[in-house]
Amino acid sequence: MLSSRGTPSGMDHFAIGGKPFLSRFPPHIPGLFNARHVQEHQLQHDGSEGIADSQAQALQALQAFQLVQAQANQLQAQAQALAEAGYMPSSGTAQPSVLGSMNMPQADVFPSYVPNTSADLDDEADYIVAPKSLHQGYDPSEVQPWEPVRFEVIRKLQDATRNRGQVILMRDTTEKRLVAVKQMPTRWVGCSHAEFVIEHPSETELPWQDVGCLSFLNSVSYAYACQLLGVYRDDAYTYVVTSFATEGDLFSWCEGGVAPGRDRETVVQPIARQIMEGIQQLHDFGIAHRDLSLENILMSKADDDSLHIRIIDFSMASTMRTFRNCIRGKASYQAPELHADKQYDAYLSDAFSLGVTLYAVLLKDYPWLSTRPGGCKCFEYVRKHGFRAYLAKRKLRNSTQKVVEFMSEPLMELLEGLLAFDPASRLTLGERCWASQRRSVWDLKWMHEGPGNG
Repeated sequence: MLSSRGTPSGMDHFAIGGKPFLSRFPPHIPGLFNARHVQEHQLQHDGSEGIADSQAQALQALQAFQLVQAQANQLQAQAQALAEAGYMPSSGTAQPSVLGSMNMPQADVFPSYVPNTSADLDDEADYIVAPKSLHQGYDPSEVQPWEPVRFEVIRKLQDATRNRGQVILMRDTTEKRLVAVKQMPTRWVGCSHAEFVIEHPSETELPWQDVGCLSFLNSVSYAYACQLLGVYRDDAYTYVVTSFATEGDLFSWCEGGVAPGRDRETVVQPIARQIMEGIQQLHDFGIAHRDLSLENILMSKADDDSLHIRIIDFSMASTMRTFRNCIRGKASYQAPELHADKQYDAYLSDAFSLGVTLYAVLLKDYPWLSTRPGGCKCFEYVRKHGFRAYLAKRKLRNSTQKVVEFMSEPLMELLEGLLAFDPASRLTLGERCWASQRRSVWDLKWMHEGPGNG
C-alpha cells in the first residue's frame, strides 16, 4: 500500500471518493487557449519600463558573475556543475553551449533573456512562450515583510522536506480567504535564484524557478495553476503564499469510494481531460514540467461544486526540451528513456508520467515501482511481454481478479499509447510542435466518450 506520500508499496486504501463528476467538457480544439488575443495582455508590459528592467537585470547578472569569480575556490563544485551543464560565461551572461547534452536542471544564474516583451511571441503563430529563464518570471525585489498578524495558522498541510520547510493552511484576515503557505528557511532558499544555486550547486529542485514559473503562468491567465498571492520574509523564513486547493492533491482526492471499473472511469475521465489539456498548454508555452505525479496535481471545488485541477511544483520545470543523462521525477513515473545514455524529449517523458498517474488513479495501485533497468519485476515483465499481457496477468489489489477485467478497451488503448516504452511510438498530448505528425491522446475515443457501453 502507499503508506506515505511518495513511498509506493501498493495502494490498498486508495480509491475514489465523493459523487461522480459527470459534467461534459467542450470538444478539444488545439491551441484555443494560447491564441493571439493573449498577445495584447503580454504587450502591455513593453516600453521604457521593459528597457529599464533589462538594464537592471543585465547589471545584476554581471554582479552575480563577478561574485562567482571572487569565490572560485569555495565554489568549485558549483563551477563544475555549471560547466557540465554547458554554461559558458561571456560578458556577464552565460549561454548554453550544447542544449541537448544538459545533465542538470536549468541553472542559468546569469540570464541574458528579458521576459514580457514582444520577443516572447512565436512569430509563426503568435503564441506566447515562457521566459527561457523561468525564475525571471518573478522579481525577488518584490518580496514583502511577513505579517504574522495578518496570516492566522489553521493547520499544517504537509512537509516540504526538499525545501527544508512545510506547507501550512492559513487564513488571510485582510483578504478574508484561506491560503496555502509554503514556509522555507531563508538560509536555505536564499534571497534570489542566483544566491540559491551558488549555495546549492547540486540541488535539482529550484524554489525560485517554481515561483517564477507560477508568476508567469498567472500573468497569461493559465487556468490550471494556483494563484501566486505574494512572497514574504521575516528574520528566519521565506513564505510563498498561493490560493488554496480545497480538495487537496490528487492522491488525497481519490481516497475511498467507487471501486475500479467503468464507474470509476466515468468519474475520472473529465478530470483526465483537464490534466491532459493543462500539460498540453504548459508544453505550448515551452515548459516541460519533469516531475508530474499524483502529489503534484491538486483538486479544487468551485462555487458550483465543479472540480478543477491545479498543477503545482515547477521547481524541476525547464524551457529546455531535450536532455541527456538527466533523471528527474519520482521513480514510478520516470519514462524509461531517462535511464538510457541518449537524448530524450521532456514533452514525451511528461506524457509517460501522465500515463502512470492515470493508471494509479483508476486502478488504486501503481503499475510498477521503478522504471530503472532491473529495478522492478513488474516493469521488466511489461518490457518483455508488453503492456496488455501484463494487464492480463496482474491481479487487482486485494483481489483474485485480473486488472484487465476492470479496464475498458478504450482506456487500455490510451494507457498503452501513453506508456509506450519507445518514445517514438508514444502518444503526444496534442502539442502544436507536433502539428499533425504524431498521434495524440485527443485522437482516442476514451478522452471524449469515456469507457462507453461496450
